[in-house]
Amino acid sequence: MGRPRVVLISMYVGHEGVPHAGGRYLLELQRLLDAETDLTMLTVGNRLNREVVTKPGVPRRTLLLGHETGLGLVGRGLNRLAVLVEGAWRHRRDPGMPFVAFVLGLARSREARRALREADVIDLQYSESIRLVRLLRRLNPRARITGTFHDVMSQSFSREPQDTPEERAYWQGVAQRSRRHEAAMVRALDEVLVFSEKDAELLGSPPHTVVHPPLSDGSEPRHATAARPVVVVVSYLARDENDKAALWTLDHVWPQVLEQRPDAELRLVGGGATERLRARVAALPAGSGVVLTGFVDDLDAEYDAAAVSLVPVLQGAGVKFKTVEALCHGVPVVTTTVGAEGIDGDDLYAGLGDDPTHLADALVEALRDPSAAQSRSDRVQGWAKQTYGRARFEETIRGTWVR
Repeated sequence: MGRPRVVLISMYVGHEGVPHAGGRYLLELQRLLDAETDLTMLTVGNRLNREVVTKPGVPRRTLLLGHETGLGLVGRGLNRLAVLVEGAWRHRRDPGMPFVAFVLGLARSREARRALREADVIDLQYSESIRLVRLLRRLNPRARITGTFHDVMSQSFSREPQDTPEERAYWQGVAQRSRRHEAAMVRALDEVLVFSEKDAELLGSPPHTVVHPPLSDGSEPRHATAARPVVVVVSYLARDENDKAALWTLDHVWPQVLEQRPDAELRLVGGGATERLRARVAALPAGSGVVLTGFVDDLDAEYDAAAVSLVPVLQGAGVKFKTVEALCHGVPVVTTTVGAEGIDGDDLYAGLGDDPTHLADALVEALRDPSAAQSRSDRVQGWAKQTYGRARFEETIRGTWVR
């Protein structure tokens, strides 16, 4: 039997140096598929993807669909219409809808449609791609179609701020429509993949396959007890929930830590910091101990130097990769209930809760007695490296090709 022919559809592309967690998952998936299958990747041809398509880790055969250059008047008009539809509809009513430009590009690309018709497996990443499952089923009725929900968007929408009646009505409506779409997608797929049992329960029957993101390569050394009181927050700060979490930490958690540990340092690590976050950090008084590092090439060094990792997210859904990465590096973790969601294990955290005073006290305790905090993390690290290792991930993904 020859190598399976796989078409991978994702509106985002993984590559070496990708700054966000979902991109790192895609990078590992792309590498496995590129090595062991006859792979074609289809993605939307927006500016970002056109910039990264030649970077290491991107599949050898990647087709960019939509926003093509050199089109005639009709083609340019349709591209403009796609942008207008997404702006008017996606952002206001249906944030999980497929990218209109991608659908138009698929209609124009014979090469892409041929790859889909010849595929043994069509692998869909994120809800925006999974929403295309009925169209893809018509193009290729015999292919096995799998879909990976990186998070459950209806839950994410339901957690958006709803401080006014208008906001409550809007987000509850978006979440309700999203739940209907999710139920239809689950029924139409041959296999549903999720990152946690929690997400499987949210999406409902039929049974789902839990795939643990490969966030450990097995080489992480045991974390040494920190020499300095350094708290690290690692996240892609361009994401709204991470931006809000950083601002919330600066306003409500960190001042309480400084009251008890004026020598402590808070490092906000990750690219994409918003202007409001930059301005907020710049306005902090001297001695605040806050460092906004931006993107760093060596994330291992940040974890190595940290006494504790804080994951302060209050919104969003799905497994928070930043929590798992810290556990795999053996760093004591203090997090919110959203930050811990979907990560099953006993006694994993140095602190867990949503009250800022509780989080601040947990951070201070971890800084006061780093040896005790590190002892727990040493026990957790082995479990995390095995559960979220590449071998387990690859075995799960290979199983989805042939069932």
